[in-house]
Amino acid sequence: MTSHDEEVAALLAVDALEADEQADAELRMGTFPTQLRATAAALAEGAATAAPDALRQQTLRRALSRRRPGRAADGVIACSPRNAFARTTEEFAELLSSLRPDEWNAQAHEEHGRVRDLVAHLIGIDQLSLRWLRDDVDVPDLPDHVAATRRTVAEVGPSDPTELLRRWREGAIAVRDAAVAGPQDRVVTFHDLTLTIDGYLVTRTFELWAHAMDIALATGRPMPMLDDERMALMSEQLMGVVPLALAYRRTTVPGRTARFVLTGPAGGSYTVPLAPGEAVGEPDVVVIAAAFDLCRVAARRLDPDALGATIEGDGQLAEVVLAGIDAFARD
Repeated sequence: MTSHDEEVAALLAVDALEADEQADAELRMGTFPTQLRATAAALAEGAATAAPDALRQQTLRRALSRRRPGRAADGVIACSPRNAFARTTEEFAELLSSLRPDEWNAQAHEEHGRVRDLVAHLIGIDQLSLRWLRDDVDVPDLPDHVAATRRTVAEVGPSDPTELLRRWREGAIAVRDAAVAGPQDRVVTFHDLTLTIDGYLVTRTFELWAHAMDIALATGRPMPMLDDERMALMSEQLMGVVPLALAYRRTTVPGRTARFVLTGPAGGSYTVPLAPGEAVGEPDVVVIAAAFDLCRVAARRLDPDALGATIEGDGQLAEVVLAGIDAFARD
């Protein structure tokens, strides 16, 4: 028997052939080739017997030493949070620069209103962020992201578009510089959240991207597409905070685990516990979705029901997880 026949027979023994390949193999060899009964029995026993714990741990340690969980070894490398915020700021400025005067009055957001009001809101957020980043003890408690900037919107919103663009861009640059100055292990307040500097920059990148989508939709422009490096960063960060997002929403599911298989160039596979501090177990549900679209759900710019995900396992558990994944979005 040739080595090819031995390989086919082994695959036949463990039911690992496609239907047409199996039919052909059985015609040539029979369902259980007599000369390979011993081999088939050994393979069947191996498939039915759990691997020793020591072997599993050794294999896992070796795998983790070669590549961290998540992204494929040859996958896209995520950019830094600082880089992501800087790129998104520049693209947002380009979008605003392309608007006609009348488009600044287009309705862009249910709560903020027109494009000009949305930009004024961002100016207000940057003003607050500078105080948060500099640890200004006099900043009042402002948990409501929308209400926090209403005064700024009323004062700045009527300004000429050129002035709005100038003020927003100067504020965004000042925020970027303040974020990267000083110790990078410090934490910063962002409304009702306490974030690392990296977490703050990723949150603000999500916010700018979300509002770029709002403006593009309001003015008939194409959907803003982040490059693969930023999408890799955002999807990685999103997967890392799934347990915290559920805790924020008070919808944790202790003892349960979800696996996300994110498709696209910035995709990857992530297994996450559904309560903070817990170890992952065997997945109770697998969610297969495009990384780009899942990040849109996290930014509250796509309803989970419109995600088009493939769900394997506990569908109700998937609904709970996807409903909570936007917990840290701030409109």
